[in-house]
Amino acid sequence: MRAAAIALLLVAGLVAGLVAGPAVADPSEPGAEPKLKPANGGRPAPAGLSHKGQLEVSLQLALGLRAIAPYHDEYCGKTDDSGFAPVCVGRAPFAIDLELGYGVGHRIDTFLDLRLALEQDFGPSPTSTEGARLFHLSPGARFFFSDARKTKLFTTGQLVFDFSGYKDPAGSKLGGDFGVRNQNGLWFDLDRAYGIYAFIGETLTFARWLRFELEAGIGFQGRYR
Repeated sequence: MRAAAIALLLVAGLVAGLVAGPAVADPSEPGAEPKLKPANGGRPAPAGLSHKGQLEVSLQLALGLRAIAPYHDEYCGKTDDSGFAPVCVGRAPFAIDLELGYGVGHRIDTFLDLRLALEQDFGPSPTSTEGARLFHLSPGARFFFSDARKTKLFTTGQLVFDFSGYKDPAGSKLGGDFGVRNQNGLWFDLDRAYGIYAFIGETLTFARWLRFELEAGIGFQGRYR
């Protein structure tokens, strides 16, 4: 029994040594017995496919539904029996988002999003054929959590500056709009240099008129360091 116990202790010590990896002596105390340290200096392992320190370029496509409630008697894309509809609900114009970002931390990206319309929105009156085109700037940050190396969840916090050229029936510009935006989704980092993601987003603006938009889409991101 004693021989078996000694053999078991030797095997356990050998396994522990293999798990810990090679060790090096610590010469920080001259004259003292060398102390054993892990070969990596006790530093934590790298964070896998973290975006920290990388420049990011993204392309994003989405389809959305929106509701617009003007503060005054303005045309918002629909009419009813009494004239201009007080609330207009329908599909948002199809657009693309171009994004330039930077990974400031293992779980945080900062970015600037530019939304450009691929089709026209409604015009200043029901008979107009020349509608406005979306033009939004949205600075913000993306926060990652539930990281499983190649997959992770994310949420964003963004401001929205809407410079779309909406006009009234007299041809005067209605001015810009301002609001907030959020996206929540699932991210797939296929490689250190690129990834894809799917998301659901909400946008609320309230300066020009009260507008709420719900959208879903996909995106592709390339990264460089």
